[in-house]
Amino acid sequence: MNTKKCKYCKSDIDAKAKICPNCKKKQSSIVGKIVLLVILVIIIVAVAGALGGSDEDRQIDFAQNETATYNDVSYSIVNVEKTQGTNEFIKPQEGYEYVKVTIRIENNSDEKISYNALDWQMVNSDGVEDAWGSITADDDNLLNSGELDAGGHIEGVLVWEQKIGDDNLRLRYYENYLM
Repeated sequence: MNTKKCKYCKSDIDAKAKICPNCKKKQSSIVGKIVLLVILVIIIVAVAGALGGSDEDRQIDFAQNETATYNDVSYSIVNVEKTQGTNEFIKPQEGYEYVKVTIRIENNSDEKISYNALDWQMVNSDGVEDAWGSITADDDNLLNSGELDAGGHIEGVLVWEQKIGDDNLRLRYYENYLM
């Protein structure tokens, strides 16, 4: 029998197990993660002139682990995870799953900046753009809002509820001019 380690409790389980028999947590496949990474390879910088240069030269699509920089502030997607949640009472609606995106913001400027989770939107394959707003039981590092000193950085999780199997999810950032 081929075995693997449960990603949560680290016990040996059958390599084909979708749920750990010990801790009862769903096991995600590496294929699913790779597909998800491909799905969420785009950060669209929505602010005109964000990266300088002509319209033809300006990069607006970024793969995960690439960094978009605007006004000496860097934005990157550190991790993407799809989940049904780990709590029996907090679940996505039927036919949907949670898409958890870990975002890193680095302030390389000389000034304090503001950041806000509401600056981020997810666009699905139907072209519907949604603000984050889903919360799962295992969200312990949610990105909220605040200020970031010069030279500072922060990582936080944003969660959206999206249709299972959506292969065309994109993340968009809109600079908030009110803060």
